[in-house]
Amino acid sequence: MLTEDDLARLREKCTVHVRPMGCPVGDGHIESAFAIVSTPYDHITPELLHRAQNLKLVAQFGAGTDNINLEAAKAQGVIVTHTPGITAISTAELTMALILSLTRRLPEARRVLGERPDAMPLGVGLTGKKLGIVGLGQIGSAVARRAHAFGMKIFYHNRKQANPTVERETIATRCSLEELFTISDVVTLHCDLNPDSHQLVDAKVLSLMKSTAILINTARAGVVDEAALIRAITSKHIGGAGLDVFGPKVLDALRNHPRVVLTPHAGTATTETRDAMSNSVVESILSFLDEDATVTNRKI
Repeated sequence: MLTEDDLARLREKCTVHVRPMGCPVGDGHIESAFAIVSTPYDHITPELLHRAQNLKLVAQFGAGTDNINLEAAKAQGVIVTHTPGITAISTAELTMALILSLTRRLPEARRVLGERPDAMPLGVGLTGKKLGIVGLGQIGSAVARRAHAFGMKIFYHNRKQANPTVERETIATRCSLEELFTISDVVTLHCDLNPDSHQLVDAKVLSLMKSTAILINTARAGVVDEAALIRAITSKHIGGAGLDVFGPKVLDALRNHPRVVLTPHAGTATTETRDAMSNSVVESILSFLDEDATVTNRKI
């Protein structure tokens, strides 16, 4: 997770214990640690924070912090940092890869290798197609710019108006959630997971989609009612889905579906992004250790 160079920088300032891959964050040295590096797979609960009486900093290796009980951390005086902005480009690139894979029907094409030429499934182009973006923040904006370059028409749903520069550059139109799901050929999710967005995309919203429309989710699994999504895909109510985040029920039901592409939470999985995230996490810890500095990338 952290690069060897970044670990060396930390070891110059403090004692570092490296958790083995897959080892729960609560194991080992949690009671004596002043800082921990967490990932989206680690659950930083009130119970864990209570055990960690010496803890002063949680440095999240990722942009989202829905795995951390922020209220409990704040109540205990624990600072939480994250890696905002760094993940935007790699996640946007993966989003475009999922869109292209499904619109050009690449999983289905692979299945007919070696068969007659007329067995090749025909996909659709992106030029002129409508892309609906739920959450036109940093990642959503990076997706909008790339999709605009492909000739797609950009629509978005936000609680507030998006950055005017992004709107102008991508000719993006703001609309309601219901309108976005009704008119879009592709819908892509880039919103945070919070009480307002939990299962935002439910059976009612999915029912608004065209039968040929595609849903992309590189945000958080909890934004989608997964049982409703499975029904929508298996009944052919929607055209398919590209999912980088999902629960075990989706994996069991849709792993081999010809109109579904699943990736293992790979939005940040590029060398450049992971190196930048490592550097950001270490900078947060080092800035915390420097009493005269402002803690970088502070969430709370």
